[in-house]
Amino acid sequence: MSYRILIADDSSDCRRAMAALLDSAGFLVEQAEDGSAALRRLLDTAYDLSLLDMHMPALTGLEVLAQLQHSGVRTPSILMTGHPSRAIEAAALEAGARTMLRKPIPAEVLRITVQTIVCEIHGPEDGPHPGPHQA
Repeated sequence: MSYRILIADDSSDCRRAMAALLDSAGFLVEQAEDGSAALRRLLDTAYDLSLLDMHMPALTGLEVLAQLQHSGVRTPSILMTGHPSRAIEAAALEAGARTMLRKPIPAEVLRITVQTIVCEIHGPEDGPHPGPHQA
């Protein structure tokens, strides 16, 4: 079974790179270009995980998390930021994020973090299995 992931980032280069990596790891990946589009998708479609950039137009990643929490949607999420702080991390975790990753995110860190969260939620046998050049 493939798991559905939403990547929300206002940088198309970042979105495409993360999508290519996660697609090659066996995930079904969709993309949103800003926080408002991400929120609409997360409210309308069931995702197994979302990756939300902190600083996006329309809504920040934290605002998306807060709106999801307010509406009762419990999509596991990772907040990504190029400017991390303890305050942002604390707010993200309080709003329901599973973790926060500092951008630029090394490919292996992203892949392992996503697979770990999916395994925590769905169990180790349900998640995508590493491909031939992934260990």
